[in-house]
Amino acid sequence: MTTKLAVVGCGLMGGGIALDAARHGLDVRVYDARPESAADLRQRAAAVYARWVKNERMTQAAAETALARITPTATLAELGGADLIVEAIFEDLALKRGLMAALARHLGANTVVATNTSALRVGDIAEDVSFADRILGLHYFSPAEVSPLVEVVRAACTSEATVARALAFLRETRRTPLPCADSPGFAINRFFCPYYNEAVRIVEDELATPSQVDAVARKRLGAAAGPLTVLNLIGPRVASRAMENLSSLGPFYAATPELLVRGDRNAPYTIADDARLPGNADTIEDRLVAALAVPALELRAEGVADPEETDHGAVMALRFERGPYALIRSYPPSRIRAAITASCTRHGHPIPCLDSLDRR
Repeated sequence: MTTKLAVVGCGLMGGGIALDAARHGLDVRVYDARPESAADLRQRAAAVYARWVKNERMTQAAAETALARITPTATLAELGGADLIVEAIFEDLALKRGLMAALARHLGANTVVATNTSALRVGDIAEDVSFADRILGLHYFSPAEVSPLVEVVRAACTSEATVARALAFLRETRRTPLPCADSPGFAINRFFCPYYNEAVRIVEDELATPSQVDAVARKRLGAAAGPLTVLNLIGPRVASRAMENLSSLGPFYAATPELLVRGDRNAPYTIADDARLPGNADTIEDRLVAALAVPALELRAEGVADPEETDHGAVMALRFERGPYALIRSYPPSRIRAAITASCTRHGHPIPCLDSLDRR
């Protein structure tokens, strides 16, 4: 089966999903509330395909064929005949609910709708929607045209048939699915957002510069890029909103004031790649590891996603050397216990069950 795809929202994520699907042989209709964005997507796709041709990832003929498969549309009504619609608009619950209500007037009887939300619960987006059984989450990671991992989020309302059709689409586009329960942040962002939030807090506490924090992450945790570098790539505004969407999980998940300010201004950090480790590198390392460990242990206790698949997903999506569970196992249990206890005490957050630290 070849999926007829539609994408709503032609920004960084939606555009990447569309141009990658076209590369894999799918016809893609794209819509954006700003008509110029849909038109601009073809220019972006042409530039990406040209780079891939130069790098010998695709032929010139394949690039021209893929570009022809992307069709901008002027109205939502033109998307109704799609097999799958991927929503990739701004991370705002009211906006996403409004879009679902608008789509309801145009959908075919069998159209599946996927939200690319990074932290909002899919069930909240699907609330009071007549086609809720055909809604699920397909959370891509940036850049969407390159990153192979996609979290597949099944809400309580999502049918088995909907999940099966989404998985078929991911196979067509050669993506690796990570099944997740419908919990805020799902699997990857549940620990990744607190990780960069803690990096911001360390800078806010004047314990290290942004460059030094990233150096600790690279040299001690084995991250390909430090948390603040990745925050810059995501965009401070998007990163701030994603962290805010986790606040219902408890005080550990509260966005630091500095992140909120940077989010409002969309102001990135200035980071030097050649920074040396600071004298308090052990302290910074423990704080970063705890920021990964607390949510990872909670994820396992809640059964949100398989720990082994989550570790694999972190390596694929975030370019971590080791996922959070493997990272935890690499430290002496006493050090991890102390780091987690200190972090939870500092934030006034319940300490997760630590019994698994002794089972290696």
